[in-house]
Amino acid sequence: MSAPQDFLDQYRTAFKQADLSALVDCFAFPLQVVSVADGEASSSVASVDEWPAVLERLLHAYERLGVTDCVPAEVEITEPMDAVAVMRVHWALQRADRKPVYDFTAVYTLALATGRLRIVALAHDELPKMRKALQGH
Repeated sequence: MSAPQDFLDQYRTAFKQADLSALVDCFAFPLQVVSVADGEASSSVASVDEWPAVLERLLHAYERLGVTDCVPAEVEITEPMDAVAVMRVHWALQRADRKPVYDFTAVYTLALATGRLRIVALAHDELPKMRKALQGH
């Protein structure tokens, strides 16, 4: 198994266990975040001080929606240079009964930082899908 695949497994486990500390540890800061909604992209930079609150809100939304698993339905990994990998993951969020909640795509840029891979940039289209799911909940 490759280092990026190992990282993905650890990241998924941290989400499934709602382990905020383990999730924060998956990132390097400052973190570049690109969110896509309605065909438009917005970009922001998150600090180590503000990112845990973002992840807490995400975990809370998952809890409200009954999400118990995040299945990587499709994964593409490239390693364009030493110490850098790019992962595109199509996530399928599911409840305990395996019923789908919603799915989304995220692209992670991973870099070797402090001895292991960490996310240094993230692009995703999750927010509009989450908002829609929460409205229907």
